[in-house]
Amino acid sequence: MKRALKKPVASDLSYFNARVRAMRGALLRKADYEPLMRLASAEALLEKLKATEYGPFIEAASGRYAEPLEALSNALVADLAGSLGQLWKIAPDGARPLLKAVFSNWEVFDLKTLVRGLSRGVKRDEIKAALIPAGEFDMAALNTLLSSKDLPDLVGFLETWGSPYSGVLKPGLKEYQRSARIIEMELGADLRTNRLLLEALSAGPADTRIMRDWLGLKADLQNALTLFKIAGEGYAQEAAAGFFIEGGVKLKRSNFVRLSGLKGKEELLNALKETGGSVIRNVLDKAGPDPMLMEEFAEDALKERLRALSIIDPLSIALPASYIYMKVREIKNLRLIARGAAFGVPLDELRRLVFYPV
Repeated sequence: MKRALKKPVASDLSYFNARVRAMRGALLRKADYEPLMRLASAEALLEKLKATEYGPFIEAASGRYAEPLEALSNALVADLAGSLGQLWKIAPDGARPLLKAVFSNWEVFDLKTLVRGLSRGVKRDEIKAALIPAGEFDMAALNTLLSSKDLPDLVGFLETWGSPYSGVLKPGLKEYQRSARIIEMELGADLRTNRLLLEALSAGPADTRIMRDWLGLKADLQNALTLFKIAGEGYAQEAAAGFFIEGGVKLKRSNFVRLSGLKGKEELLNALKETGGSVIRNVLDKAGPDPMLMEEFAEDALKERLRALSIIDPLSIALPASYIYMKVREIKNLRLIARGAAFGVPLDELRRLVFYPV
């Protein structure tokens, strides 16, 4: 790794959390979504959202982009970048390493999106539409990474910046250059980022325990998802063990290795429901065998854990950490609804795919 992450320091979060509560109060509620999902076009959605906090961003984007869907997409990204940038700016210095644990989720998401898109020759505009500007990767950084001509070039940019993510992707890059397979880069990004975070959160104030326990849940969910990604791919158990993420509570290494030997995904699904704990079982019950929905329900479970903790202790780091998830989910929902309106996605399908953040 190029550098270790900073360690948290005890901080008074009362003023910070009061400001975050105000930001959270501006989020859309469940009742707000149904009328939006019923709109017949992206243009109608654009007009409807002008009356919300998105209004100034929509006005600015509409002056630059004639197509309503493109204008709305850019407005949503600008609003998200502003909200998360403001959160980081007002956070006490000692609390930022704790928030980094959550921001890293979206940093890694962006890296995976870039890796998938660049390796498959996806158009840059299409890759950009899926990115989430957060943490180390604001929109300026993402635009630079989007200019990469290939995956070695992407890693080269990160290395030039001194980003720890260059070391995260490099080992998997060798396998990609040998076999054109990206799974080692994707899973390696999760694995090595988790190691950085566990080291950074090995000790510290009381809020450190909250985020470390949350990382344990995240590790369990990531390990469950990894088992589905590698099922039937021909990995020997020893090789599969190399993808295991440390720090989990319910899914231990020995069980992970045993389950990696199962070839059928239905068999794996049932085995995980029995041995993975209540959160994993709940995610799998809701998602079924759909890998995309598994990732979305896992993300929602992580948000729910932080939201519940923020109710128990409203002065803890759980409040701003849960806000990050809520804000990102709202943007993802609005992107989905916009595309649904533009391309005629049935209302029932939109309802199935929208997750209510608040």
